[in-house]
Amino acid sequence: MLIARLVALMALSWIATDAHAQFRVPATLSPERAARFERFESFRIRGVCGVRDLERLSRFGVNTVRGYTIPSGDEMRATLDEVHGLGMKMVVSEWMPNQGENTANNGGTWSFDYDARGDRLLENFVRKIEAIGDHPAILMWGLGNEVHLDEPYLRTVNRMSEAIHERFPHHVTSLTMINAKPEAIEKIKRFAPDLDTIGVQSYSPGAVRGSIRKMEEHWGRPFYLSEFNGKGPWNFGKTSWGEAFDEPVTRKLADLGACYDAIDSSPLCMGSTIFVWGYFRVGRPTYFSLLLAEHPDGAPDGTPDTGLLMTPQAELMVERFAGSPPAGNRAPVLSTIESGDGERYIEAAPGERVTLRLAGTDPDGDRVTYRCWVLDSKPRRAKTVAGPFETDRGTIRFDAPRRAGDYLIMAYALDGNGGGSASTLPLGVRVRD
Repeated sequence: MLIARLVALMALSWIATDAHAQFRVPATLSPERAARFERFESFRIRGVCGVRDLERLSRFGVNTVRGYTIPSGDEMRATLDEVHGLGMKMVVSEWMPNQGENTANNGGTWSFDYDARGDRLLENFVRKIEAIGDHPAILMWGLGNEVHLDEPYLRTVNRMSEAIHERFPHHVTSLTMINAKPEAIEKIKRFAPDLDTIGVQSYSPGAVRGSIRKMEEHWGRPFYLSEFNGKGPWNFGKTSWGEAFDEPVTRKLADLGACYDAIDSSPLCMGSTIFVWGYFRVGRPTYFSLLLAEHPDGAPDGTPDTGLLMTPQAELMVERFAGSPPAGNRAPVLSTIESGDGERYIEAAPGERVTLRLAGTDPDGDRVTYRCWVLDSKPRRAKTVAGPFETDRGTIRFDAPRRAGDYLIMAYALDGNGGGSASTLPLGVRVRD
């Protein structure tokens, strides 16, 4: 009963209001640059990172989607046509490498030199933007995602921004940066002066508030939160074997609401695109995914995800944007995940019986069931090694893996009606003397 009351009180804090600072174009901007931002005085970015399930997003009050790569001209225009037909806008982003060493998907490395290859990169980019044209769905152009802010990259960004403005003078150009270090902002000003705005990528309420404060002080121009969410694994304490803890969904909801409050309070902030609309298997899916796959491993490679579940985090976003919760079913909230003796982790011998305690509530009063899997914690993408184990009573017992190693227990709270929430608990399997 106490948990239900706490969740109900928290739900009241999710409701969207219009109590955000009104964006105004700064008087310090040149007339040409100021004209590019005038639309944002009546258009606040209520967005997501990701371009899936666009029709549902439009019903949820989302007005902007952010992409990460520019495919062929025909494919890009088809996406923009769909976005425009639904009354939304898009941040069209070109993927760009770091100057010097880059990490390959297979874990290896490769190198890129903007001084030697920047001309060719610019030529290819110009062909792309000319093929796409002046599409009404384009809100702004993104030139790279979290690229190291080295001078050769920034000078290339400046040339790309100039190429866009030469062809489309009213288009806004941007790049993204991690947090908002003052020295990094100064480098952008110095080496990419033609750039219009910056997308800031920060995780946790403290990081978001700090980045906004620094952007207001050191950038002094319009900006937006191009990625944000609650805490990531780098923010949490760790087990004795180095595995980061996770948090119950109730804590994640409080953090996400605080991030939105900070974003809405800045008169220079044009809005935000939350990361990520979809099921994000890299690292821990429970940190950033606004949707859940029915199985932690997601759909097989090369096939579309199916049966993605709405989470309370996604519903919070909808309430902030649309002013009311999504119509129909509401997702259950996983409020407790702990070991049988109340710890935030479990240590066990190979094959030993372990106990996991779970608790959750459902806003609709639906019966909540629980399902968990054991995941190998080492792969870059979620990979299950055991499960599922299920219960409707809040306590699950199962045997630890027989191979010693570092694992995660990933637990779902489900309502059987398309809603779910999830968190993880570290599991260390050790051979005992």
